[in-house]
Amino acid sequence: MKRVTKVLVVSGELLIAVSLVLMATGLAMRDPTSALGSLMSYETARRAHTLAAYLFVPLFYVHATAGLLIALNRVKAFRSERALKVALGIWTAVVAGVVLMSLVPQSSPTFPGSVSASNATTSGGLTLAEMAKHNSSSDCWVVVEDGIYNVTSLIDTHPGGREAILKYCGTNATEVFFREHTQKDYEVLQTYYIGTIGEPLNTTKNR
Repeated sequence: MKRVTKVLVVSGELLIAVSLVLMATGLAMRDPTSALGSLMSYETARRAHTLAAYLFVPLFYVHATAGLLIALNRVKAFRSERALKVALGIWTAVVAGVVLMSLVPQSSPTFPGSVSASNATTSGGLTLAEMAKHNSSSDCWVVVEDGIYNVTSLIDTHPGGREAILKYCGTNATEVFFREHTQKDYEVLQTYYIGTIGEPLNTTKNR
């Protein structure tokens, strides 16, 4: 049990370190203008955050398993090797199930009245073909859900760098946007809104 106790302590300390990295990088991504955001680029923070997230799961499993072993060792009914194997098997199955469920792809968030831009058919309004012509650094439009956004002015100030936007100019960026951004980011995006697929261009908002 001394070895298990040591594993419990070491894995606990590593969990604390990883949790701090997750917190710091998360804050840096959320607010690039903050003190933490100024210490690292958005891309660096995102990569570190992703790596820490991958490390957190196995560390949590090791830490929790060590704690479970110590707790079971104090229960007379689980002191036999067979009982311990059964208990650990159940615990491992539960953890594996949770991890697998978290890996199931989630559908992109939908909003009231939205239409999938990839399936839009229009007459007399903005079309995907017209939107696709705006695919350069000096004229960059993207589609998110069924909305069209002129993000040209955002290219040089985007926390994720120019390339993060440039490669999606003139395309439907719905999937990647919701994969990489939060609800707050979606609300900020609305300031770049210029129209909706199938409807006339909103010239008052066209930047």
